[in-house]
Amino acid sequence: MNRRTLLRSAALAMPGAVLLPHSARAAALPPPPATSAKACLVLDAVGGQILFERNADERRAVASTQKLVSALVCVESTPLDRTAIVSAYDAAAEPHKMYLKAGEQYPLKSLLQAMLIESCNDAARCVARTCATSEPAFAVWMTRRAQQLGMKNSQFKNASGLPAEGQFSTARDMSLIARTVLFNNMLRSIVCRHQLTIARPDGRSKLLTTTNHLLRPNSPFFLPHCIGMKTGYTNLAGKCLISAANYRGHTIICVMLGNPSKFIWKESAALLNWALGLT
Repeated sequence: MNRRTLLRSAALAMPGAVLLPHSARAAALPPPPATSAKACLVLDAVGGQILFERNADERRAVASTQKLVSALVCVESTPLDRTAIVSAYDAAAEPHKMYLKAGEQYPLKSLLQAMLIESCNDAARCVARTCATSEPAFAVWMTRRAQQLGMKNSQFKNASGLPAEGQFSTARDMSLIARTVLFNNMLRSIVCRHQLTIARPDGRSKLLTTTNHLLRPNSPFFLPHCIGMKTGYTNLAGKCLISAANYRGHTIICVMLGNPSKFIWKESAALLNWALGLT
């Protein structure tokens, strides 16, 4: 993607940007490949045209994909060189974690990277507290920022996406945050990484490995033109994946929620390739 296209795309991704209805390009595409997701939306990230949708306005738990909202609030509210001090509350987060210890100190950016690349829930809690003094206060910021982006059917109660009463979003709403994150320079540079090494306070290193199999070169589901973004899973939400791919100047986002199948990687890649005209 050249600089001119990127700048034009970034402008389209600003708060208040409107997603356009099904386009002539969508009409020209063959029927989309099958997906077992309960809710799904595929769109052109540059123009905003929706190419395919299913139950896109159904309120659902979205698991760790909502860490995209947490990440946006973090980078917009707090300098990333701020020192984050781990609390016992942060360290107690389950199940997926980087095993932070109470009293440890990290640059906020390192925890942001751990939250997005390896989906560490303890890192998400520490990010939230560092930005807003408490996770509930941070969740209020998340909901408010989501509303500013036009996410009308979303409410967040925590930074991680772990189950919480009254917490929900939709495939359409998550496409809005995905589009905004994709054109944020800092966040785009993180969600596209398949691995990254950060330093622990004791001098050891921590290798972060993405939970997104579309980004892993050694995965059978590796998609070379994938550029991110975020995975999620809880028993309540099912398997969730927000993925993006770029090919010959076209950038596509696919939001897949509530997929009961282990084939979510294959189905997401198939939808991205379909929308890019690669099938």
